[in-house]
Amino acid sequence: MAGAADLRLCADINPRSPYMMPDGSGIADRRVAAAAREAGLVPKVFPVSLARCAAEVKAGLMHGFPMVPYAPVMFPFVVYPMRDGAIDMRRATLTARQVLFRPKGGSANWDGVRMTGVRRAVLVNAGSLPMIATLKSLNVPSDANGKSLQVNLVKMLAGRGEAAIGFEGEGALLLDQPAFKGKVEMLPVPLHETAYFMVVSESYYATQRDAVENMWDAVGRLHQAAKAQKK
Repeated sequence: MAGAADLRLCADINPRSPYMMPDGSGIADRRVAAAAREAGLVPKVFPVSLARCAAEVKAGLMHGFPMVPYAPVMFPFVVYPMRDGAIDMRRATLTARQVLFRPKGGSANWDGVRMTGVRRAVLVNAGSLPMIATLKSLNVPSDANGKSLQVNLVKMLAGRGEAAIGFEGEGALLLDQPAFKGKVEMLPVPLHETAYFMVVSESYYATQRDAVENMWDAVGRLHQAAKAQKK
Protein backbone atom coordinates (compact mmCIF):
# COMPACT_ATOMS: atom_id res chain seq x y z
CA MET A 1 0.00 0.00 0.00
CA ALA A 2 1.70 3.13 -1.21
CA GLY A 3 2.51 5.58 1.53
CA ALA A 4 1.10 3.35 4.28
CA ALA A 5 2.94 3.29 7.59
CA ASP A 6 4.61 0.09 8.79
CA LEU A 7 3.42 -1.46 12.04
CA ARG A 8 6.27 -3.48 13.56
CA LEU A 9 4.66 -6.14 15.75
CA CYS A 10 6.34 -8.48 18.22
CA ALA A 11 5.39 -12.13 18.05
CA ASP A 12 6.30 -14.25 21.06
CA ILE A 13 9.24 -16.46 20.06
CA ASN A 14 7.77 -19.18 22.30
CA PRO A 15 4.63 -20.67 20.73
CA ARG A 16 1.45 -20.06 22.73
CA SER A 17 -1.01 -21.84 20.50
CA PRO A 18 -3.71 -21.03 19.64
CA TYR A 19 -3.25 -17.41 20.72
CA MET A 20 0.25 -16.32 19.62
CA MET A 21 2.77 -18.00 17.33
CA PRO A 22 6.28 -16.96 16.22
CA ASP A 23 5.17 -16.83 12.58
CA GLY A 24 2.19 -14.61 13.37
CA SER A 25 -0.41 -17.33 12.79
CA GLY A 26 -2.06 -17.24 16.25
CA ILE A 27 -5.55 -15.91 16.87
CA ALA A 28 -4.30 -12.64 18.36
CA ASP A 29 -1.62 -12.22 15.67
CA ARG A 30 -4.04 -12.72 12.77
CA ARG A 31 -6.77 -10.59 14.30
CA VAL A 32 -4.45 -7.63 14.84
CA ALA A 33 -2.83 -7.99 11.41
CA ALA A 34 -6.25 -7.97 9.71
CA ALA A 35 -7.36 -4.94 11.71
CA ALA A 36 -4.11 -3.10 10.94
CA ARG A 37 -4.55 -3.64 7.21
CA GLU A 38 -8.14 -2.42 7.45
CA ALA A 39 -6.83 0.75 9.13
CA GLY A 40 -4.32 1.32 6.32
CA LEU A 41 -1.24 0.10 8.19
CA VAL A 42 1.25 -2.51 6.99
CA PRO A 43 1.83 -5.13 9.72
CA LYS A 44 5.29 -6.71 9.91
CA VAL A 45 5.90 -9.49 12.43
CA PHE A 46 9.17 -10.07 14.30
CA PRO A 47 9.50 -13.07 16.67
CA VAL A 48 11.33 -12.08 19.86
CA SER A 49 11.19 -12.93 23.56
CA LEU A 50 8.64 -11.09 25.67
CA ALA A 51 11.39 -9.34 27.62
CA ARG A 52 13.06 -8.13 24.44
CA CYS A 53 9.71 -7.07 23.02
CA ALA A 54 8.97 -4.90 26.05
CA ALA A 55 12.42 -3.32 25.87
CA GLU A 56 12.16 -2.61 22.13
CA VAL A 57 8.63 -1.20 22.34
CA LYS A 58 9.83 1.06 25.17
CA ALA A 59 12.77 2.17 23.02
CA GLY A 60 10.55 2.74 19.98
CA LEU A 61 12.25 0.01 17.92
CA MET A 62 9.07 -2.06 17.88
CA HIS A 63 5.66 -0.47 17.54
CA GLY A 64 3.43 -2.84 19.48
CA PHE A 65 2.33 -6.21 20.76
CA PRO A 66 -1.02 -7.87 20.03
CA MET A 67 -1.85 -9.43 23.40
CA VAL A 68 -1.19 -7.57 26.67
CA PRO A 69 -3.33 -7.55 29.85
CA TYR A 70 -4.44 -4.18 31.12
CA ALA A 71 -1.62 -3.47 33.54
CA PRO A 72 -0.51 0.16 33.09
CA VAL A 73 1.61 0.01 36.26
CA MET A 74 3.72 -2.73 34.67
CA PHE A 75 3.65 -1.27 31.15
CA PRO A 76 3.61 2.54 31.56
CA PHE A 77 5.31 3.05 28.19
CA VAL A 78 2.46 1.75 26.00
CA VAL A 79 -0.93 3.08 24.95
CA TYR A 80 -4.07 0.96 25.39
CA PRO A 81 -7.44 1.39 23.66
CA MET A 82 -9.29 3.73 26.02
CA ARG A 83 -12.69 5.37 26.12
CA ASP A 84 -13.74 8.12 28.54
CA GLY A 85 -10.62 7.58 30.62
CA ALA A 86 -11.10 3.84 31.11
CA ILE A 87 -9.93 0.73 29.25
CA ASP A 88 -12.33 -0.06 26.40
CA MET A 89 -13.26 -3.71 26.89
CA ARG A 90 -15.11 -3.83 23.56
CA ARG A 91 -11.81 -3.23 21.77
CA ALA A 92 -9.94 -6.12 23.38
CA THR A 93 -8.02 -8.43 21.07
CA LEU A 94 -9.42 -11.50 22.87
CA THR A 95 -10.23 -12.94 26.26
CA ALA A 96 -8.48 -16.03 27.63
CA ARG A 97 -8.65 -18.07 30.80
CA GLN A 98 -5.67 -19.09 32.92
CA VAL A 99 -6.10 -22.46 34.61
CA LEU A 100 -4.18 -24.86 36.84
CA PHE A 101 -2.60 -28.05 35.50
CA ARG A 102 -1.40 -30.90 37.71
CA PRO A 103 -0.09 -34.43 37.27
CA LYS A 104 -2.96 -36.91 36.88
CA GLY A 105 -4.29 -37.54 40.38
CA GLY A 106 -2.05 -34.85 41.90
CA SER A 107 -2.85 -33.08 45.16
CA ALA A 108 -2.76 -29.45 43.98
CA ASN A 109 -6.24 -27.93 43.81
CA TRP A 110 -7.90 -24.57 43.17
CA ASP A 111 -11.52 -23.96 44.26
CA GLY A 112 -11.78 -20.38 43.06
CA VAL A 113 -10.67 -18.94 46.41
CA ARG A 114 -7.86 -21.06 47.82
CA MET A 115 -5.03 -23.13 46.37
CA THR A 116 -4.39 -26.25 48.43
CA GLY A 117 -2.21 -29.34 48.27
CA VAL A 118 0.83 -27.35 47.18
CA ARG A 119 4.15 -28.41 48.71
CA ARG A 120 6.46 -27.32 45.91
CA ALA A 121 6.46 -24.32 43.59
CA VAL A 122 3.71 -23.70 41.06
CA LEU A 123 5.23 -23.16 37.63
CA VAL A 124 4.31 -20.09 35.57
CA ASN A 125 5.64 -18.71 32.30
CA ALA A 126 8.57 -16.32 32.47
CA GLY A 127 7.29 -12.76 32.37
CA SER A 128 3.79 -13.70 33.55
CA LEU A 129 3.70 -10.94 36.14
CA PRO A 130 -0.05 -11.11 36.88
CA MET A 131 0.15 -14.83 37.67
CA ILE A 132 3.25 -14.36 39.82
CA ALA A 133 1.40 -11.64 41.74
CA THR A 134 -1.65 -13.87 42.14
CA LEU A 135 0.40 -16.71 43.62
CA LYS A 136 2.15 -14.29 45.95
CA SER A 137 -1.21 -13.02 47.19
CA LEU A 138 -2.21 -16.63 47.87
CA ASN A 139 1.07 -17.31 49.73
CA VAL A 140 1.91 -19.99 47.16
CA PRO A 141 5.56 -20.38 46.03
CA SER A 142 6.16 -19.84 42.31
CA ASP A 143 8.82 -20.67 39.73
CA ALA A 144 8.80 -18.35 36.72
CA ASN A 145 11.87 -19.68 34.91
CA GLY A 146 10.06 -21.75 32.26
CA LYS A 147 9.67 -20.09 28.86
CA SER A 148 6.37 -21.78 27.94
CA LEU A 149 3.57 -23.92 29.32
CA GLN A 150 4.99 -26.91 27.45
CA VAL A 151 8.35 -26.48 29.20
CA ASN A 152 6.60 -26.14 32.55
CA LEU A 153 4.51 -29.28 32.04
CA VAL A 154 7.70 -31.23 31.34
CA LYS A 155 9.27 -29.78 34.52
CA MET A 156 6.14 -30.61 36.49
CA LEU A 157 6.11 -34.25 35.37
CA ALA A 158 9.79 -34.46 36.28
CA GLY A 159 8.89 -33.49 39.85
CA ARG A 160 10.24 -29.95 39.65
CA GLY A 161 6.92 -28.32 40.48
CA GLU A 162 3.59 -29.15 42.11
CA ALA A 163 1.45 -27.73 39.33
CA ALA A 164 1.58 -25.31 36.39
CA ILE A 165 -0.50 -22.35 35.27
CA GLY A 166 -1.24 -21.59 31.64
CA PHE A 167 -3.83 -20.66 29.08
CA GLU A 168 -6.80 -23.02 28.86
CA GLY A 169 -6.77 -23.17 25.06
CA GLU A 170 -3.03 -23.77 24.86
CA GLY A 171 -3.21 -26.46 27.52
CA ALA A 172 -6.07 -28.27 25.81
CA LEU A 173 -3.92 -28.66 22.70
CA LEU A 174 -0.87 -29.80 24.68
CA LEU A 175 -2.83 -32.40 26.65
CA ASP A 176 -3.58 -34.22 23.40
CA GLN A 177 0.13 -34.70 22.72
CA PRO A 178 1.69 -38.11 23.56
CA ALA A 179 4.07 -36.55 26.12
CA PHE A 180 1.14 -35.37 28.26
CA LYS A 181 -1.93 -37.39 27.27
CA GLY A 182 -3.22 -39.28 30.31
CA LYS A 183 -0.44 -37.84 32.48
CA VAL A 184 -1.66 -34.27 33.07
CA GLU A 185 -5.09 -32.95 33.99
CA MET A 186 -6.53 -29.45 33.70
CA LEU A 187 -8.64 -28.22 36.61
CA PRO A 188 -12.05 -26.78 35.69
CA VAL A 189 -12.11 -23.59 37.79
CA PRO A 190 -10.12 -20.77 36.16
CA LEU A 191 -7.74 -18.59 38.14
CA HIS A 192 -8.46 -15.67 35.86
CA GLU A 193 -10.40 -14.81 32.76
CA THR A 194 -8.51 -11.89 31.35
CA ALA A 195 -9.01 -9.50 28.46
CA TYR A 196 -5.90 -8.88 26.36
CA PHE A 197 -5.29 -5.80 24.24
CA MET A 198 -3.26 -4.66 21.29
CA VAL A 199 -0.89 -1.98 22.61
CA VAL A 200 1.40 0.46 20.81
CA SER A 201 4.31 2.60 21.92
CA GLU A 202 3.63 6.17 22.95
CA SER A 203 5.75 7.48 20.06
CA TYR A 204 3.88 5.39 17.48
CA TYR A 205 0.51 6.50 18.81
CA ALA A 206 1.62 10.13 18.66
CA THR A 207 2.39 9.87 14.92
CA GLN A 208 -0.34 7.39 13.86
CA ARG A 209 -3.17 8.20 16.23
CA ASP A 210 -6.08 8.05 13.77
CA ALA A 211 -4.87 4.83 12.16
CA VAL A 212 -4.30 3.20 15.55
CA GLU A 213 -7.77 4.18 16.77
CA ASN A 214 -9.28 2.74 13.59
CA MET A 215 -7.24 -0.44 14.07
CA TRP A 216 -8.54 -0.82 17.63
CA ASP A 217 -12.10 -0.38 16.36
CA ALA A 218 -11.52 -3.13 13.79
CA VAL A 219 -9.91 -5.44 16.38
CA GLY A 220 -12.95 -5.00 18.58
CA ARG A 221 -15.36 -5.83 15.76
CA LEU A 222 -13.42 -8.99 14.92
CA HIS A 223 -13.35 -10.06 18.56
CA GLN A 224 -17.05 -9.44 19.08
CA ALA A 225 -17.89 -11.29 15.85
CA ALA A 226 -15.83 -14.31 16.99
CA LYS A 227 -17.60 -14.32 20.38
CA ALA A 228 -21.00 -14.18 18.67
CA GLN A 229 -20.12 -17.18 16.50
CA LYS A 230 -19.35 -19.27 19.60
CA LYS A 231 -22.79 -18.68 21.12
